[in-house]
Amino acid sequence: MTADVVTSTQRFTLVSLIAVLLSLVVWSGINARIAATNIRFDKDLLYLFLCGVEQAGQASHDQQDKLVEHLTAVSAGDHYIYRAKIRAAYCNNYPFTSLSMYFTGKVQHSLGMTDPERDFPEFLFLALWWGMALSGAILGVLCLFIAFWAARGPLVLPLFGAIALAALFYVTIPPPQLSWSLYQLTPTPPAPLVTLPRTFWISLYAWINPTAVYSPFSIFPRCLCAMIAFAAFALRWSGRGGLAYWAPIAVSFVHQSEAPILLAVLMTCDLAARPKELMRPACIVPILLTLVLTVLRERMLSIIGLSSVQIAIVLAAPVGLMLLVFAVPKLRSASISLGLAVNRFRANCFERLPLPVADAIVILLGSFALVLLCYAFSRKDHVFRVIYLWSELFPRYIGLFQLPVFAGLIYAVWPWVLAKRRAATREALAVVSCVMLIIAVIEWNRPWPSTAALVAHARTFESVLGQRYAPSESSFSKTETPWYYLMLRKAYLGGNGLDEYF
Repeated sequence: MTADVVTSTQRFTLVSLIAVLLSLVVWSGINARIAATNIRFDKDLLYLFLCGVEQAGQASHDQQDKLVEHLTAVSAGDHYIYRAKIRAAYCNNYPFTSLSMYFTGKVQHSLGMTDPERDFPEFLFLALWWGMALSGAILGVLCLFIAFWAARGPLVLPLFGAIALAALFYVTIPPPQLSWSLYQLTPTPPAPLVTLPRTFWISLYAWINPTAVYSPFSIFPRCLCAMIAFAAFALRWSGRGGLAYWAPIAVSFVHQSEAPILLAVLMTCDLAARPKELMRPACIVPILLTLVLTVLRERMLSIIGLSSVQIAIVLAAPVGLMLLVFAVPKLRSASISLGLAVNRFRANCFERLPLPVADAIVILLGSFALVLLCYAFSRKDHVFRVIYLWSELFPRYIGLFQLPVFAGLIYAVWPWVLAKRRAATREALAVVSCVMLIIAVIEWNRPWPSTAALVAHARTFESVLGQRYAPSESSFSKTETPWYYLMLRKAYLGGNGLDEYF
C-alpha cells in the first residue's frame, strides 16, 4: 500500500467483477435517467446534430453564417448574435456525439424505421435521442471496463467507492446553481452577491454534485470526457502511465476544449510526483500529438475574443522570462537555488505519497487556484467571457476530475482502515455493493417517459414553419431552438429554411 503505483499480473478478480458489474448498472441507470429527462428538441442538442450533418457533408456551413446575418439584419440583441457566432465557429468541437446522431439517423432510415420525408420530427428526434444516448452509453461502459481491467489489488475498492459515492451524492444531494455563477445578476437581492467566499463555497459544493451539466454520469460530451479521465487515471495508477497520456487524444474527438485541460492536469501530476516520467518516449509521443491536435483544432480562445496577438504575448512571456534568467548570471544562480528548493519541497510532499493520493491533492490544489483565477478575471472582463468562460471553467474542471479525486481520497484512508480491521475489504465491498444495488433499483424502477409521447411533443415543432422570428426575453431555448430545427429541416428536406422565418 505504500507503493507509488499498483501493479499486478493477477487476472480479473471476483472483487473487480462485482465492482465493474454494479458500476455498470448504476452508471447506465443514472445516465439513462438523465437522457430521458434532458434529451429533447433544444437549441444545444439540435446544434450538435446540425454539426454532424455538416461534418458528414450533407449540409453547408453557410446556414450558420447566414443565421448571424439574419440576426444582425433584424437588430437582434448582442447576446443572441454572440451565441450564434460562437456556435458557428465551433462546430467541429464535438465530432463523436454529432456524427453519432447523424449516422444513427442514416441507419434508422436505411432499416425503414423512420423516414424524414414522411415524418421529419419523428426521424429527427429518434436519431438525436438514440444517437446521443447510445453512443454515450457505449463510451461510458467502455471506460468503466478499462478502469476495472487496469485496477488490481488495493486500487479496486477505491475506484468502486468513488463511483458509489459520486452516484449517492448525485441522487440525494440537491445540485448547486452553477449557471452563470460569476455573472452578477441584478437586483441584489434577490440575486446573490458574487463574492470570493461564495465562489469557493459553490466550487466545494460542486465536488459533491457537479449537476447534470458536468457530472460524469451525464450524457453531454463534456461529461463523457469525465469518464475518459477516470479511465486514464486508473491506467496511470496501475502502472500504465504511457497509455494514460493517450486519453487526451480520445477526449479531443469528444470535446476538444476538454483535451488540453486533461493533458495539463496529467502533466502537472507527473511534475509533482514523478517528473522523470515525462521524459519517457511512451509519454512524450502522445503529449506531442495532443499538442498538435490542439493547435490544429482548438479555437476557443479566438472565439471568445482573444486576438492572436494577445495569445502570442501570453505564450511568449514565459519564454522571454526564461531567456532573461539564463542570460543574467545572478538570475540564473538564484533560479537554480530556487529550483533545488522547490524540488526538495516537491519530493518531500508528493514523492513519498502513493500516486493516487498525490494526484488527488494536486487536482484539488489546482481547483482552488483555478477558482481564484476565474474569480479575479471575471471581475473586470467582458460580460460574455464572464458567462461563457470564467463561469464555466471551474465547474468543468470539477466535473472532469470528480471521480479520480474521490478515488484518491478513499485510497488515502484505506491503509488505516485495513490496519484496524482485517475483514475491512469484505465489509467495505458488502456495504458499497448494497448502496449501489439500492441506487440501481431506484433509478431503473421509476417510471420512464413514453417514446410515443416524446415523439408527439417533437411534432409540435412543425408549427414553427408558419411562424416568424419573435425573440423571447425569458428563454434562450424558446428563441433559438427554432433556428436549428429549421436548418436541419432544410438539410434533409430542402426549402427556404431561415429565409422565410426571418
